[in-house]
Amino acid sequence: MKDLEGLRPWLDDRAGQNLFSGVVLVRQAGVTLIEHAAGLAHRGHRVPPTIDTRFQVASVGKMVTAVAALRLVEEGALSLERPLTGFLPPQSRPAALDDRHTLHHLLSHTSGLPNYFDDEDETWESWTNAMDRIPGYKAAGPSDLLPLFADLPAVNDPGVEYVYCDSNFVVVGLLLEWVTGKPFAEVATELVLEPARMARSGFFDLDREPDDHATGYMGEGPVETLRANTFSLTYRGMPDGGMTSTAPDLDSFLNTLRSGELLNPDTFSKMITPHGTDPESWDAYGYGMELVTENDQVTIIGHSGSDPGVAANVSHYLARDTTVVVICNQDRGAWAVVQKVAEDLDLNDPRD
Repeated sequence: MKDLEGLRPWLDDRAGQNLFSGVVLVRQAGVTLIEHAAGLAHRGHRVPPTIDTRFQVASVGKMVTAVAALRLVEEGALSLERPLTGFLPPQSRPAALDDRHTLHHLLSHTSGLPNYFDDEDETWESWTNAMDRIPGYKAAGPSDLLPLFADLPAVNDPGVEYVYCDSNFVVVGLLLEWVTGKPFAEVATELVLEPARMARSGFFDLDREPDDHATGYMGEGPVETLRANTFSLTYRGMPDGGMTSTAPDLDSFLNTLRSGELLNPDTFSKMITPHGTDPESWDAYGYGMELVTENDQVTIIGHSGSDPGVAANVSHYLARDTTVVVICNQDRGAWAVVQKVAEDLDLNDPRD
């Protein structure tokens, strides 16, 4: 088994250059190879993070939303193939959604629905403009995001093309609420966080920070120039992103998911089957799960996340039974760590 101890000084050096602030957890075949925290959880009070510090994880939470929906499919309360119009009342449907759309299309990003911000914008301007319109500090559930795309036309017909779109998972959240009669955060907690033993994870209000919660910071440059992301996120975590979690909790999620404790084998197989692919990369998408494929075989499962003040990546390398969890409380820094771990462990990772 390879040694990752050299990763510690590398991470500390990057933290000293303000290129990394967060936690790293690597486990292989049930054995912890390394857990390390570096940087600052709160810059104002100079508080360092620990491996158990809570971080916002952005779109990594899509995996949780997808599992909640798939558990309801297994119970018969939802269907992957029945029209969504049979589940959602008109007031919870965007104009672009019609009788052809199914849960399959939402979970695989093949719906053709419009996104509520420009995901291709390399700055945060499109996102923050959307938060200004709601405004974000009042957005406590998926219905609060619906006005951002409710009247926009479809980008494509359902099933035609894979296009990553956060609006898909906003609608999944609305669907979960209508089927269960409970708020999304409560549904996700009951169906996923609790059975996955994610005791330190949740969908917390921004002004009610739990203990050991890292503040997210936006921008690049000297520490004193960075801005907290308090006014750049929704008030509460959403079905498309914004959950708060820890590295051990995310590892526990993947363990319980892969062991069959959350989904039966057939449903889990569908979750990690490529339903949408990017022809210009190794990447594919299952149901709420980013996939890497080689020679038509899925080799890596997980999800990345990016929000103002958040950079996260959860990757499980199937052939080596190795999970890499990296969470940062700044805009960038996670992906370079994943690449470094893959290199040090000789993990086969074609992503660049």
